[in-house]
Amino acid sequence: MEEPAIPKGATTKLRHTRVFNLARWDEYSLRSMVPLGDEAADEKGPFDYLIYIVRGYSKLLMLSHRRRIVDVALGQVFSNCVFPNLRKVPILIDEMIDFCQKPEAEFLITSLHGKYSGSGTDLRSISLYGDDVSRSTLFADHHGQFNFHTCGLGRRLFDGLPKAALPDEGEIIRIASDGFVSLKLTTRAQAIEIQSVVDYVMVNRWVEDWVPGGKGPEND
Repeated sequence: MEEPAIPKGATTKLRHTRVFNLARWDEYSLRSMVPLGDEAADEKGPFDYLIYIVRGYSKLLMLSHRRRIVDVALGQVFSNCVFPNLRKVPILIDEMIDFCQKPEAEFLITSLHGKYSGSGTDLRSISLYGDDVSRSTLFADHHGQFNFHTCGLGRRLFDGLPKAALPDEGEIIRIASDGFVSLKLTTRAQAIEIQSVVDYVMVNRWVEDWVPGGKGPEND
């Protein structure tokens, strides 16, 4: 949408298809008259921001440098040109954590963030990081006292080897219960791994609506 739907509203323009040489990965630029990133206070617009849109499972995965960029794209652009309007898809974090604790799960837990569910305010939240958080004594003894809202996932090794080439870092992506994701994306290998995790979430139906089985976007 290259013309704003509201006065001084945001616009989008398709820049490239098959980003990272992956089917259904498209690159858009979002143009905003107000700053959405880390611009200096006296910097004048318009401001251009990169957005990747990955299509599959009748859903979109929208990726940008700041969450606010995606929120503006949804509110000012997609809500005016896609019907019925897009909505964020909540993720069933508890079910995902329970499954990824199992030694046969393809992905393991590399980080957890949650709120304390007990009484009192001396402790309110916890963040855990590690190669396999669910194997730690602290998690085993106390995870029932927390309501986790964000989970990081990485590749599990089988017989000392990964099922696929590992990225530079163990954690591939962090997924929150509200559908927000946090990740590092600079190479095709990272893009493929991100897509693999999203496929994993969808095939296992860890979302709060029905998802068809099978694979999502093709990898080549």
